[in-house]
Amino acid sequence: MPCIHPHPQRGVHPSFGPATRRLVVAMAAAWSLCVPTVWAQTGTAPASTSAATQTYAIAPGSLAQVIGSFAAQAGIALTFEASAMQGQTSPGVQGSYTIESGLRRALESTDWTARRTSEGVYMLERRSVPDTRASHTLPAVTVTASALNEATTEGSGSYGATATTVFKGTQSIRQTPQPVTVVTRQMMEDRGLLDLTDVLQNVPGVTVDYTDSERVNYYSRGFQIDSLQIDGLNVSQAGSIFIQPDTAVLDRIEILRGAAGMLRGSGNPSATVNLVRKRPTSEFQGSAGLTLGSWNRRRLEADVSGPLNEAGTLRGRVVAVADDKEFFQKARDEKRRVIYGVLEADLSPRTTFTASLQHSEIDATGAWGGLPSNFDGTQLNLPRNTYLGTDWNRWNRNNQQALAELEHRFNNDWKVKLSAAHTRFRMQDNGFMQTSFSRGSTTNPYLVNVSTSIYSGDASDQDVISLSANGPFQLLGRKHQLTAGVETQRVKTTGTSGYYNVNPVTGIDIRDFDPYSSLPKPDPGAGSGTYYGGTVNNVRQQAAYATGRFSLADPLTAIVGARVSWWEYEAPAAPAGNYGIDREITPYAGLVYDISKSISAYASYSGIFAPQTATDISGRVLKPVRGKDYEAGLKGEFLDGRLNTSLSLFRIKNEGRAVDDANSPNPCPSRPTGFCQIAGGVAQSEGWELEAAGEITPGWRLMAGYTNTRTKYLLDTVANTGQPIRTADPRHLLRLFTTYKLQGALRDVTVGGGVQAQSDTYVRSGAITGRQGGYAVYNAMLGYQVNRAMRVQLNVNNIFDKYYYKKIGVGNAFNTYYGDPRNVTLTMSYKF
Repeated sequence: MPCIHPHPQRGVHPSFGPATRRLVVAMAAAWSLCVPTVWAQTGTAPASTSAATQTYAIAPGSLAQVIGSFAAQAGIALTFEASAMQGQTSPGVQGSYTIESGLRRALESTDWTARRTSEGVYMLERRSVPDTRASHTLPAVTVTASALNEATTEGSGSYGATATTVFKGTQSIRQTPQPVTVVTRQMMEDRGLLDLTDVLQNVPGVTVDYTDSERVNYYSRGFQIDSLQIDGLNVSQAGSIFIQPDTAVLDRIEILRGAAGMLRGSGNPSATVNLVRKRPTSEFQGSAGLTLGSWNRRRLEADVSGPLNEAGTLRGRVVAVADDKEFFQKARDEKRRVIYGVLEADLSPRTTFTASLQHSEIDATGAWGGLPSNFDGTQLNLPRNTYLGTDWNRWNRNNQQALAELEHRFNNDWKVKLSAAHTRFRMQDNGFMQTSFSRGSTTNPYLVNVSTSIYSGDASDQDVISLSANGPFQLLGRKHQLTAGVETQRVKTTGTSGYYNVNPVTGIDIRDFDPYSSLPKPDPGAGSGTYYGGTVNNVRQQAAYATGRFSLADPLTAIVGARVSWWEYEAPAAPAGNYGIDREITPYAGLVYDISKSISAYASYSGIFAPQTATDISGRVLKPVRGKDYEAGLKGEFLDGRLNTSLSLFRIKNEGRAVDDANSPNPCPSRPTGFCQIAGGVAQSEGWELEAAGEITPGWRLMAGYTNTRTKYLLDTVANTGQPIRTADPRHLLRLFTTYKLQGALRDVTVGGGVQAQSDTYVRSGAITGRQGGYAVYNAMLGYQVNRAMRVQLNVNNIFDKYYYKKIGVGNAFNTYYGDPRNVTLTMSYKF
């Protein structure tokens, strides 16, 4: 860690206010720790150290804070006149810099310059200011600066990021041989993205699908994104009791597309989504926001952060959200409450302990199904506000997570982190009461039958522990990087219990259906209907992994690693179905070649596995499906890291999916009906992606991405072979949003706009096909900075009121959902 030596101006008697006294106390306390360590180790800094390039992502802010963060990350000793810098700001440091060029960037547009002494210490001095300082000044005092995470986006004002933590530790996006999208804090605020679904339907390469209104699935490259990470720890989505995470608590969302078995063990070769939450700040800050919108939306946010003791070694942050809204469908509403608290304590200058607790709850009417189609697959074109549910429907649930993290940073730049989290998903008592619709006629598509289901008890308990270490090492005269760790995860799932087919009613014409009066509310205690009892199962996964980044030559880096996994499924009520996988090895390999200072070429191979329950003729469980992902592309980092671009080519093969063994008996001895199974299925996904994110010119921000994806079953059932993996996913997908801050007299005004566009899709049920033509939805934004503290922003989504379906269903499925009509939100925010 570096030492920073702030000292007051000489020739002036210092006057210490409360903030200054706290700073002096902190500096004095750290003196004895910092001086022996740094001076003994550095002496005169080698020339190669100052010439080495390092990637930074330090947000604009106060001059003292920015240069302190830079010194911490660069590992240098730095002295400066703290009192003389009050009120001055810095543009931050974002991109790849040497120490000298990084200091010049941090001091840009100020009257300060950096000078390196013969002892290797950097001193900040005013440009062309005579030395009038007297000898009675206080001696310089040394403090140890705590390094900020260079991947943090809060306060950066940018749509681009140069670093990611989706892998263990922090690494450059440009040096990651897979496509990575980072949705920054600024992007979420400008676009008005309030939950995870909002975000993922606005990013490149991801599509959103709806099982119903509350169970939302995400897909990338034809495969489901079946697991998330929160602060780098794996969390399994818990079906009907999962609450879409609210973005008010997030600093950023990192999306790594492609197979990522090195990160998470089992899963699909789709993408990994890492939700990185806000952390406490070293200086006090607070904000409050009010959002009013279409369909009676009312949202309040509060966010307060800062030091909790005089020395600043204990910091805290609290974020709270109250969000009530209705929908464009009749009788639908939702109430969301979120509270997030996090504490961060410096146990020593190099050891930090973090603990957080988050509680989210949601009370929603929900919609268990959508609208029906006509018998031939065409849509019935019912009014967009049609809701096949009732005002007494409910789908109420809560999610909690407790997390603890201990990180130690060694003198040799190695870091060790121990993290543990416990996550609970719960359906509230009697929290599920939903109407279910089915066909009521074979000739009239508007006639339906309806019944009610009343469930409770749905639960998921998840525990995960992770220990990782990463840092540099020397080999054959070159500097390399190693990351290694172990993880364990347990997921206990308790199925829902209750009654279905309660109070059935037949022959209702949905054109006359009124969600307020057509169906009486059933009595949950009446005991009518058919009872259903859920089961309990446990999934355990342990793993050990290691990845090395080897500098083969100045422009060439090789990344090689592997993960060994142990996976186990257990159902206490049916032990005959228990099975497991031992020592599944998932490899990873990549090359990154720096063509120039701004452009790199990369190629990589990554794998992943997914257990399956099917059995062969001997009754043995089939081996896992294995995903193999081949990537190649170019990445660019321009304008001192403010603009990032990428071009990616990919091909994924998912091999070993269970298919019928035509040579086996029917029925199979190990199955009640049908053939035995063999691991013979092969699915392929290939395509290319183009992405740009960041700042094109001062004040002009952009996030854009185009994805071209082609998927196919190479070998599967007769009906599937040769067909796309998911016909509901578009081949062409465009996501774009841009803003521009006006200049001159209108410099407080920001205008923005964007588009979500995709090609046509279709679904089939037997011989019936339903289609959704390609469409584009346009969005706009207008922001006004009233003063330094207050901002007003207007967002208009679907400004041309495009009439489209975000999902279509055919046959007996009630799975058609309208896209949102034109809607408006007005947000007023105040920072203090």
